[in-house]
Amino acid sequence: MSKIDLNKMERSVALSRGTRIQKLSKAPRKILYSKILELFALLFGQSIRVKARTFWGEDMLVVIPEVVSLNLYRYGFFEEGLTRMLLEHLKPGVTFFDIGAHFGYFSLLASYLVGDKGHVHVFEPTPSTFEVLRTNASNKNNVFLNNNAVFSRREIVSINDYGVKYSAFNSIYNGNLSLDIIEKIGAKRYQVEAFSVDEYVGSTGVVPDFVKIDAESAEYDILQGMEMTIDEYRPKISLEVGDMNVRHATSSKKLINFLLNKKYKPYEYKEGKIELHLLKTVPYQYDNILFLQE
Repeated sequence: MSKIDLNKMERSVALSRGTRIQKLSKAPRKILYSKILELFALLFGQSIRVKARTFWGEDMLVVIPEVVSLNLYRYGFFEEGLTRMLLEHLKPGVTFFDIGAHFGYFSLLASYLVGDKGHVHVFEPTPSTFEVLRTNASNKNNVFLNNNAVFSRREIVSINDYGVKYSAFNSIYNGNLSLDIIEKIGAKRYQVEAFSVDEYVGSTGVVPDFVKIDAESAEYDILQGMEMTIDEYRPKISLEVGDMNVRHATSSKKLINFLLNKKYKPYEYKEGKIELHLLKTVPYQYDNILFLQE
């Protein structure tokens, strides 16, 4: 990662943390234009596709008023902690699995970091989300796209699709949304083919060095389907956690203990640095935990 890229990341983070006045003074066009688009989209019930510029200087298609898209358009990054984990741990030539890729922000970042000799294998089950992802990543020679779900075993699973605005919450289980929102917007259900990480590794021969898992409450199923990969290859793993009372969701503590029992150490991004994570006794708020082999 070059110094100019890191400087751009710092400026993007500083902008996202600023007051409204500071944001308007530093990036008036982006902030005002995105707000106009957001209000228009909400008022008329439409989605608007625009290009966002990432902090490392790459354009990607996003869809307003979706929340991840708004952050990417305004600031050029999403999820500072996980972004910094990838910046620190993805090196040229490694293989990255992006499970739950959404529109492809982390896939594109990984593609940039691992370079021509590295590989990025991407998994996104929702058809409408995958369409945007494919637009963003189809010209990348080191990115391999899979319009599939990742699960504990091979089977056909149903995906709840909450529409473009809430596409980040699509899941095999109920989305991490309030009951009021779910009842209001409803969900389309799609049947998609699912397979396990172990099966994918076995059939393709591709061995991941880093696995990012963000699957909206299906994380435990995915971990159960990658035990062989974990035991044999010991990849780095980032895992989304958060106890949001989603029906059938496994507790964050159980997820973390699964990997602790595999002799991994957990790390979190806190106050500007990645440091050892201490297991909590209270419910987890939304976060990403990084697991490294002991």
